[in-house]
Amino acid sequence: MKNVVLIVIVAAACLTLIVASHFYWEQNIAAVVKEARAKMETTSKQDEMAHKAETVLARAKQLPAAAQHVMKQAVNENRPIRLVIAGSESTPEKGGWPDLFKQALDEAYGKGVFDITVHEYEGFTTADADEQRIAADWAEEQPDLVLLEPFLLNDNGVVTIDDSLEHIQAMIGQLKNAAPNAVVMLQPPNPIANATYYPQQVAALQAFAKENGYTYLDHWPAWPDDESDEFATFIDPDSDLPTKEGTKRWAEALAKYFIAK
Repeated sequence: MKNVVLIVIVAAACLTLIVASHFYWEQNIAAVVKEARAKMETTSKQDEMAHKAETVLARAKQLPAAAQHVMKQAVNENRPIRLVIAGSESTPEKGGWPDLFKQALDEAYGKGVFDITVHEYEGFTTADADEQRIAADWAEEQPDLVLLEPFLLNDNGVVTIDDSLEHIQAMIGQLKNAAPNAVVMLQPPNPIANATYYPQQVAALQAFAKENGYTYLDHWPAWPDDESDEFATFIDPDSDLPTKEGTKRWAEALAKYFIAK
């Protein structure tokens, strides 16, 4: 009888050991499988982000290195590239070239790659913009890129070019104090018909950008001669603002800088 009990006890102990070992190995295998899946998911995400970054940089290769750097950083951080566009009534929040430009970027890069905010300051001169410290509006977005059309058309005949450039530098300084990593790009407003002093202001802006290391996106070569009959098709002679054809021409010119074929 004692032998039978002993055998039962030994058998039960062996069974318990077998069950415990099986459960232990099941747990280990499950942990290994879970870890392997996590590694695969991480690798897959890393590969996906790397591919996305390559695609973005391939599209952006015509932009300066600083702009490409912040764009790549945004992609690596798995967030949209924050682009702030600011300017006068030549750069309207709705119904102008910024809307068409947004569409072009979405088509080329994919929707959601760029988060674009437009700030329009109707009637502002550079002096108004500086005094009212509008750069704070842009800094709130913590932008990667700021595309500024700096009110030169409104300055024409009102603010001297030397003063305009001082105000522009002050605005950029205000932005940089709040958003030091933002890359600033300058562009002129639209051309106007039969201008004399205004083109000189624009030329001074371009020289200022080069001297201070700011990217200058020159869309003026895309417009027809301002003394031609065709010009009125692109710029309203009464308002000196772009027509529907003009907004299209402006957007297309900027898209060529941002979208490499």
